[in-house]
Amino acid sequence: MRNIYIQDPPERPASMSKSATQAAIEETFSFDGPPDAMISVAGKAYLYFGGNGYFGLQADPEVLAATCEAVLRYGVGTATTRTAFTSPPVFEVERRIAEMLGTSHALYTASGYVANQILLESLEKTFDRIFIDEAAHYSLFDAVRKLRGAKRKPITFKHRSAEDLREKLETNLQLHERPIILTDGVFSQHGTIAPLDEYSDLLTHYEGASLLVDDAHGFGVLGETGRGTLEHFGLNTETVNQTATDLMDDLGFDMPTVGSVRTYLTFSLSKAVGGSGGTIPGSESFIQRLKDWSAVYFGASAPASPIAAATAKSLSILTDSTLRQKLQENVRLLRSGLRRIGLEVGDSPLPSVILTLGSSGNMRRLQKRLSESGILIAYIPRNAGLGSQGVLRVAVFSTHTPQMIQELIDALRGAV
Repeated sequence: MRNIYIQDPPERPASMSKSATQAAIEETFSFDGPPDAMISVAGKAYLYFGGNGYFGLQADPEVLAATCEAVLRYGVGTATTRTAFTSPPVFEVERRIAEMLGTSHALYTASGYVANQILLESLEKTFDRIFIDEAAHYSLFDAVRKLRGAKRKPITFKHRSAEDLREKLETNLQLHERPIILTDGVFSQHGTIAPLDEYSDLLTHYEGASLLVDDAHGFGVLGETGRGTLEHFGLNTETVNQTATDLMDDLGFDMPTVGSVRTYLTFSLSKAVGGSGGTIPGSESFIQRLKDWSAVYFGASAPASPIAAATAKSLSILTDSTLRQKLQENVRLLRSGLRRIGLEVGDSPLPSVILTLGSSGNMRRLQKRLSESGILIAYIPRNAGLGSQGVLRVAVFSTHTPQMIQELIDALRGAV
């Protein structure tokens, strides 16, 4: 048996020399380590208020250790599809997701992007018309594009507007057509939360209606136990992604019918969770049907074993409610501090704040001034539903100290 513990690894030839452009890109955008409240870029330390690692789990020592241990034990991957063999960390992720959401099962996918495509395609026979928030994530729009047929062309409604959605439903739905609503739970680039309670109430008036939520930025952050945007609005996560038979057993009547709304859920594990991949939680029969149907499940490799191990460890840490308490303390500190320096910032539990401060040139200038002061924030030049000037996005983590947040506020006061 080969010894994988190489004491003195052989020297390897140097990579190709970098072009001036590539060197400049790497110096500007390449992290020297995992993202957290402090980060190094090209050897210089910065306070980091960007990205979406809201609990710093991407840099957590236990998570990094679990990754290294899994590399030595399982290698990088199984080198086969999931229909043949799967490493234990992949199953562990699925068990932990199901436990956290209160479902019996879950499917772990390579990305949240892929999860949306798998889920929507599997639901194609359950709806007739698609209605989608104009600012929904690209992955939802791409998932719709993969569907065929004139009736599959999505009808957009105004961002977070239940009233516009009501008008679009009344105008476009024909008798007995079943609508499905597609939306993010949290719109990270807008700093907004979808009114899922209003959508759910509205859909009760339509036969066979359903609601699909991509909760990439809500899971782990919102809700008393971190179950996400559905829990934030008091909606049940335990009954997401179920078959008609499951719902008939749970509710005592057959589907579809007016007054009942099927709810479907996906989310990414690369944001607050600090791991990688995506997931679809649900009932045993629903998840099994996805596996039986999905070409991805049959044809693609499972998520890499070390990444799965890291994700499982992150999920175990995320059950600690003190992390969310600390994050919410920092959210309040950031938002109140921004208001003190004259910026219009509303009260919200979201850890990201969106600022529009003049032209794109002015916001790029402000971002540059902050970076020269040792603070990194994001300028987003374009995204679905954003204006042509773009926005500045400030994100706070549970790992930021009050002193770090105050340093950001002071730097913004001097730069605005």
